[in-house]
Amino acid sequence: MESMDEVSCKRAELEGCHPGDDGRDVALSNLAMSLFNRFRTEWKVDDVNEAITLHRAALELRPPGHPQRLSSLNRLAVYLSDRYNSQGVIADLEEAVTLGRAVLESCPPGDHDRETYFRNLALNLWKRFEKQANMYDLDEAIELYRVALELRPSGHPRRYLSLHGLALCFSTRYDNKGLLADLEEAVTLGRAAVELCPPGHRDRAISLYNLACDLQRRFKRRAVARSLDEAIKLHREALALRPSGHPQRLSSLQELAISLLDRYDNQWSVADLEEAITLGRAGVEFHPPGDSRRAECLCTLSHGIWAISRRQTLMPESGRAKSVHQASLPLYPTCNADAASTFHEFSLHLWDKFRKQSAIADLDEAICLATYALELRLPKHSDYAVSVDQLAVLVKERFQRIDQGTNSNESVMLGQAVDNLCALRHCLRDRFRNQHVIDDLNAAITLHRYVLQLRPAGHASHPLYLHDLALCLTQRFHETANVGDLDEAISLEQNALELSVPGDPSYEASKDSLATCLQMKISAQISQASSTPPVVQKTRPPKLSIMSFLKRSKPHQINSQTWKSSSTLCDLDAQNEYKEI
Repeated sequence: MESMDEVSCKRAELEGCHPGDDGRDVALSNLAMSLFNRFRTEWKVDDVNEAITLHRAALELRPPGHPQRLSSLNRLAVYLSDRYNSQGVIADLEEAVTLGRAVLESCPPGDHDRETYFRNLALNLWKRFEKQANMYDLDEAIELYRVALELRPSGHPRRYLSLHGLALCFSTRYDNKGLLADLEEAVTLGRAAVELCPPGHRDRAISLYNLACDLQRRFKRRAVARSLDEAIKLHREALALRPSGHPQRLSSLQELAISLLDRYDNQWSVADLEEAITLGRAGVEFHPPGDSRRAECLCTLSHGIWAISRRQTLMPESGRAKSVHQASLPLYPTCNADAASTFHEFSLHLWDKFRKQSAIADLDEAICLATYALELRLPKHSDYAVSVDQLAVLVKERFQRIDQGTNSNESVMLGQAVDNLCALRHCLRDRFRNQHVIDDLNAAITLHRYVLQLRPAGHASHPLYLHDLALCLTQRFHETANVGDLDEAISLEQNALELSVPGDPSYEASKDSLATCLQMKISAQISQASSTPPVVQKTRPPKLSIMSFLKRSKPHQINSQTWKSSSTLCDLDAQNEYKEI
């Protein structure tokens, strides 16, 4: 709210400062800065776009030699760099680099902002390396950060920024060249940055996180256990500083889970494995289907599931080895296909275990893992049908348990499975709307049916799910003209109305959808009748479905709109009586 007030205030100041007035450049710059600050809070691209436009106008009023020109060039470069972070347009980054060079060329020695200019250009060169992999950019960024560090002597409050940036560059060069000296330099610089960011410092979390990641790298290279132990400790502290809703929380969840799995591989501590899986599940829940980082989260979780599979295969039980689906252990998951196989195989193992021991928790987890496998094998994947069939068996068994009243309580795992199915069906339906591939809509309808089995009549959300499935069937009717889909949609909406009352979330939606479906039904029948030669027989076509609906509807379900629709249909019915010839 404060940012909106600030923007309104600065906009009013600009409106009162006309072209040609003294101070117009300041008014333009101030409004641009307010918009940019709001962009960094609310992330609305229109704000940064306007900030850039305004600052360009301010820069035109500050020609070479103007006392504010250097700071304006630098600020415009910052705006462009942040827009690149948001939109990924390389032209913004290229212009930011060009502006950064212009600033340094014009900046006199001794300028108090000189370190900032070096550091900003170095950061943009590092970003360009990440995009284009030109090693010259990375090497130049390292040299610029070194200069910036020299301009911020020990004890300077902002020295940590140069330490942080230089460590990041050395770490990146290690990833590309594999020189251990670069990694050791990154660790040394990272420790120095953490020391300058004590508890309570705004950048302590990122400093802890970066140092922990470099210690993870060093463990993988040198297998020194204390490096991994320290990395885990730092990741825990960084995670604590990134509560739920923090934009970087997922990164901490992921890296801590990976570190714990690495330690499990070396020390076989079950506590590490269990915590890694818990963190992996949290990462998956944090990013629903369709999110750009969802696959990464699923892959990390699959590593933990694979470790459980391996452990149960190797650990003895009654004098023999446990088998994961008859000793079938998939390869260590390194890609989406491997992750899907891991989820699939362990889901089958849990299904086998459930059939032997009847523990409903095993069945619920099997369903949840099967949804993950299905998500990674969308329509047209060679194993998609296998995943669909497996999920159908599991859901049918769970539905029977619910229908019989045994084990009807919903576990956290089953709730997660239903959430997965709901999110996945929406993704498939949205993809169908964009790409018009009927397989996606068919898959969405199948998932809708699974959800209805897991949320049967009596569940508070059942009417809403009936309505959602009806919408999908109506959409498929538009594509295929299969009247069976329309008939089922009508039946589903009728059921939804019978199970709800006015005021329920799904009531009005189902009522309107039913009226629309009935009108479509009549239109289809009229079209069919008009294309059929008349029959020399005095007879009357069957009554349309709306009449039977009206007869069996409860009074509160029949409103003026439904009566209007029924009246129209009855008139059409009368008009279409066969006349004696």
